[in-house]
Amino acid sequence: MGGITGATSGKFVLMAATLLFHGRVDNARSMIVIVPGAPHSAISEALAKRVRRGTPVKIGIRAEYLRASIAWVESDPGQGADVRIGQDILATNPIEIDFTHHQLRLLLAGDARRAERGMTAIPVTHEANGMMNVPIKIDDAAPTAALLDLTHPTGVVAPVVSAKSVAIGSVALNAASVSAGASPSVGLGAFVKTRVIFDLGHDRIWVAM
Repeated sequence: MGGITGATSGKFVLMAATLLFHGRVDNARSMIVIVPGAPHSAISEALAKRVRRGTPVKIGIRAEYLRASIAWVESDPGQGADVRIGQDILATNPIEIDFTHHQLRLLLAGDARRAERGMTAIPVTHEANGMMNVPIKIDDAAPTAALLDLTHPTGVVAPVVSAKSVAIGSVALNAASVSAGASPSVGLGAFVKTRVIFDLGHDRIWVAM
């Protein structure tokens, strides 16, 4: 945990498919983990004893706060954190993640519009079973749907591993990030050299290369 700095720095440590950082919960310094692949947010059993059940939890990231009603209580929400931020919170509270500089910040409505300028949107399709797909294109082949699997740190998994060009939506990636697999998928690792906003509530991911 030595790479995690102060409560308002916005610095995070990337561990597998999770982003671990110091923030605040109800004004108390707390460990928070963002798990883009988790459908539900959760709080720890220890935190559940301190907060009033049914009351939205106040979560501080850098200088901004969000309030979220979190019903799930787990012994370990992830990496020993007090709170896990999953897709339900990310859908209504976009968070900008700069993987290159290991910085993150909570985006208010005006901040989000400004941050998205100059970024490229990747459309996300939500399936009835809860899964999400994004379009990928390898070389000159027709675009195909790939599972958006943010629970894994892998990049792009595709049947073609000797690709010369790879794109998620219209965002070109390094073809070397493709690994072999029968079913195409896109993991969190596909974005680790980018600045990204997971705006899942509006069915898109914003990417700045």
